[in-house]
Amino acid sequence: MEFNSIKDFKSNFANIYHSSVAPSLRGYESDRLKVRKSAIQYTILALIITGIVFLAGYFYNIDFLAGLSFFGVVIAASIYSIMQKGFENKLKLRIMPVLMKAFGNFNWTTSQVIDTEYIRASKIFRSFERCSVDDNFTGIYSGMPVEISEAHLTYTTRDSKGRRTTHTRFRGVLVKIGVGKNFTGHTIVRCREFIGNLKVYDEVKLEDVEFNKQFFVDANDQVEARFLLTTAFMERFKKISNEFGSQHAECSFKDGKLLIALSTNEDLFKLGSLGTPVTDTAPYMKLLKEIISILEMIDYLKVTDKTGL
Repeated sequence: MEFNSIKDFKSNFANIYHSSVAPSLRGYESDRLKVRKSAIQYTILALIITGIVFLAGYFYNIDFLAGLSFFGVVIAASIYSIMQKGFENKLKLRIMPVLMKAFGNFNWTTSQVIDTEYIRASKIFRSFERCSVDDNFTGIYSGMPVEISEAHLTYTTRDSKGRRTTHTRFRGVLVKIGVGKNFTGHTIVRCREFIGNLKVYDEVKLEDVEFNKQFFVDANDQVEARFLLTTAFMERFKKISNEFGSQHAECSFKDGKLLIALSTNEDLFKLGSLGTPVTDTAPYMKLLKEIISILEMIDYLKVTDKTGL
């Protein structure tokens, strides 16, 4: 089922959530409680062992044991989050196929949906070597194909001794929207504070002074860039950033597609917290708001399509 309005999208979500998703979730509450209990017990046990090791190192003046206790604290702190992620992944595999019925023709997958080479060609980011993904969604809304990916872009450096270190280039959400028309040029919008020497084309100076302070725009077609970056578009662009809790937002218009990059360290599209009942509606309402903010952007693009973009 393909939706052509946000109103229809919301209505279908409400119907499917209450008729299919909520009843399915109730069966996983006992699993949550069991995993939560185990996670707490293992964490406490790890902390007790760490405390014993630290005291032994302290009283017997064994530096090795005192230092080892630091790693014990790290392990203890990781146990809960690891078991939390394991429960979430298990729940998603079971509930997402049901939940996606509430999103029409959208599908969820853990496989990459946005091509790595297109991400590189967007020129939003400096060079990176690897793209790893978590949650991914694909679908069609109002005739426009949409791809959403929770992605982590990384690169590697070596020190003078050849030791490798992995660095994060980007962590957050990538949204690719097929606008349906080939742009003659390439327009890039990036946060000015991060631009450095990343300039690709000539800078585009826009009339909005505040926008120019916040964003650096460069393009190989100045006229097209000004036509694309209207006040209405940028208002929706800022809204989508807010909905995802993004630290900063950037985008690229290229080859008939819009690629939006929303940087955040938050674990997005999170479902099934060990600390709250699985029937809690808050995570699902948050997911709905995030998806709708993207659909609103598409609705705007359909308006510009009618004006000849």
